Amino acid sequence: MRSLAARLALAFSLLVLPLGALFVWGALDAARRYHQEIAQNQYRGLAENLLHLRPGLMVGGERAGALDALAAELAMINPGVEVYLLDAQGRIVGASPPMEALVRKRVDLRPLERFLRGEVRGPLLGDDPKRPRGRQVFSAAPVPGGGWIYVLLSDRALDSVAEAVAGSTVLRLALWAGLGLVLLAALVAAGTAWGLTRRLTALEAAMERFDPATEVGLPSAAAGERDEIDRLHARFAELAGRVRALLASEREADRHRRELVAGVSHDLRTPLAVLSGYLETLEQEGERLGAADRVRYLAAARAQAARLARMTDDLFTLARLESGAWPFAPEPLALAELVQDVVLELRPRFEARGVALELAPPPGPLLVKGEAGLLERALVNVLANALEHTPKGGRVAVRLAEKDGEARVAVADTGSGIAPEDLPHLFERTFRKRDGGSGLGLAIAQQALRLHGGRIEAASAPGEGSRFVLRLPAI
Repeated sequence: MRSLAARLALAFSLLVLPLGALFVWGALDAARRYHQEIAQNQYRGLAENLLHLRPGLMVGGERAGALDALAAELAMINPGVEVYLLDAQGRIVGASPPMEALVRKRVDLRPLERFLRGEVRGPLLGDDPKRPRGRQVFSAAPVPGGGWIYVLLSDRALDSVAEAVAGSTVLRLALWAGLGLVLLAALVAAGTAWGLTRRLTALEAAMERFDPATEVGLPSAAAGERDEIDRLHARFAELAGRVRALLASEREADRHRRELVAGVSHDLRTPLAVLSGYLETLEQEGERLGAADRVRYLAAARAQAARLARMTDDLFTLARLESGAWPFAPEPLALAELVQDVVLELRPRFEARGVALELAPPPGPLLVKGEAGLLERALVNVLANALEHTPKGGRVAVRLAEKDGEARVAVADTGSGIAPEDLPHLFERTFRKRDGGSGLGLAIAQQALRLHGGRIEAASAPGEGSRFVLRLPAI
């Protein structure tokens, strides 16, 4: 029985059927007790009345004949009535049934004493001398001079539940009604189990059909979370959406990785080819080349080697920043001083290209918490990008400001600007410039700022220059 619905139906049935049987037994037992209580109340004064009618019952010579005549009279009223004469210790000294039919020779007097005191709540039972453990409702009265007259009010047709059912049409109907209710409860239990598991079965089918690579089996979120099953359905829908999004992101990341590898391979191939060409020329023509040519070739080879080193370092740095492996140890520093040092370091390179590098006086030290080397590299990359896209005679302006709890460094150039379609992807590691460059410098700068809790924003228009703003939390 592997079905949850079947197991629930069985569990409900195992709970309902015993309860139903207990109910039927309780109803029959209550009916029997009710009959006993009615009989005891109806014949409550029977023993006392008999004593008045037969005052000589305890006289030895009259005992047997009097009881026989009394038994014959009572049989006309109720065949189940039995009369016993007891001595002061409860021993049976006379009985309407034959003495040889008695299995008990003594009756417990405590119920009789309670009966005499009126301590009767429901049917009060006394010993039945004809059965070893039998008990029946009774009527009793003390006999003057000692002893008791003990009258059992047994109705043999109602001595057991089975006999009660057999002798009562009402009880038989009640029994069948009880059994019908039990069966109905079992059917309701089965229907309830099926109703509870129907949505679970549908959810299981959707999970089996679910294919994260396609739209098959993707469940829709429930309109309202009415119960745990609806919440489970909603959580599965959310999980399926997340799995789909993660797979899509992974596919996109894989595509970007392939593009990055292809782009980096292309970028590395060019300086490697140039470096290899210069070295091969020096190897083959070394003796025939003049000193000036050898120096020029060696300088060009060193430049290409340095370009390869920078590209390799950029790739390594970006990978460490993106993976969180960078050993980040921030400390308070003056951003204005750092910017001034970078500007002084790069100004000769700008002048060599015929581009003016201007730094406006800072409004203050602009204290931030960060790693000086990483922030310096980010600023150098942004300024190098501005220099690369600013023609000779152009200008790059650097300004510092503090606003809304942020320290800001703005770098504006008079270069060619950035195409609108390129602007959203400017800081992506897979972005390739239109001139063929890999553009890892800006991606490194953005990752460095994010590691510090900041960011870089870019604004530009073709032919109108570009403006980059580095934002860092101020302290």
